[in-house]
Amino acid sequence: MLHLRENPVITWVSLLGTALSICMIMVVVITIRVRTADCVPEVNRSRTLYVPNMSMRAKGDTSGSSSNSSMSVQTGRECFKALTTPEAVSLATNGAEKVRVALPAGAKMTADMLQVDTEFWRVFQFRFLDGKPFTEADFRSALPRAVITASVARRLFGRTDVAGSRLRLNHVDYQVSGVVADVSTLASDCYAQVWIPYTCGTAESNTWGDGLMGPMRAFILARSPKDFPAIREECERLRRKYNDAQPDKEVFYRGQPDTQFTHLYRTWAEEPDISGVVLRYVAIFLILLIVPAINLSSMTHSRMRKRMAEIGVRKAFGATGNELLQQVFVENLALTVVAGLIGLLLSYLATFLLNGFLFGNTLNAYLAGETTLTAGQLLSPWIFLAAFGFCLLMNLLSSGIPAWRASRMNIVEAISQKE
Repeated sequence: MLHLRENPVITWVSLLGTALSICMIMVVVITIRVRTADCVPEVNRSRTLYVPNMSMRAKGDTSGSSSNSSMSVQTGRECFKALTTPEAVSLATNGAEKVRVALPAGAKMTADMLQVDTEFWRVFQFRFLDGKPFTEADFRSALPRAVITASVARRLFGRTDVAGSRLRLNHVDYQVSGVVADVSTLASDCYAQVWIPYTCGTAESNTWGDGLMGPMRAFILARSPKDFPAIREECERLRRKYNDAQPDKEVFYRGQPDTQFTHLYRTWAEEPDISGVVLRYVAIFLILLIVPAINLSSMTHSRMRKRMAEIGVRKAFGATGNELLQQVFVENLALTVVAGLIGLLLSYLATFLLNGFLFGNTLNAYLAGETTLTAGQLLSPWIFLAAFGFCLLMNLLSSGIPAWRASRMNIVEAISQKE
């Protein structure tokens, strides 16, 4: 510890270098976790399959031409709602739409709205502050019910205990069935400020392509990720059965349903190169770890060469090789622990300060909600420990090898070592 204080410049450079290396790793990890890790209300990402898009072509067409869009309610019901393997299947409109929300002769605002079914509330788990979701009977009867967020309730009513109250969505009267905590726009698959049954919206009538295409997407909640292959096989059987009943056209999935990670990188008709995505992340992690580690190791190695004479003197006064190595280990452990904590705090600070840069996009700019982060999205203990362990290992190797060599040298030879 005394030696760390005797070389403050080198100590601080090593400290900050290690901290920044861990900080950069953690920022990258947080940006990935925000989109892929289970977090409220998307608590089932790890066992959910996604079908946001659909392709359609003429029967027997081998030219490769197709129309690519979302599915219709009819296609969603026949190809996905009929599944028997999963725990639940939900259909919802493909992204939030703007809607005018108002009280009769009262406050008004513009909000983001999704049209959903009752299974939506099983696939995603919202925190209800008042009331509950609309029921299956409400859904089947196309009753005008709405679930709203706390911010919408406060804006219109001045409070959140408003279940049973009435409001207007685009001049149509709806009854509030429940109020939920606000949802971050980072929960992109379920984000909205108002949710209504799609049976009382426009989803069923909004179709094209002989009724095959429309505004819907499907969420398939498996009982376990082990069921994914069986679910995909059943989806394919239902697709073929559905296409057999079509006179001229057929639908196909382009490799869907997707896991959460694949879903994140899919863009319309393009099937994502997941192995390439993974390799890019591996390369980023290696660069962020190895480049700073090499520079820090060189500095640490140079510092240890300057201490060879000191080690020789300590040996002359009776210090054993194990005692010398223990001192080097304790010094580097202390340095890396402090640097790791600083790096972790810096990563959280950078994530909050650069929130818009890291998570903002054209879709978020269109939405009225905010890109808020939860504790579960920030905390990644295993990745932090891996980055911390790698930095500690590099520091120990760069200082421990010279120290081990010096501890085995003849006392006179160690004392006479020069830089």
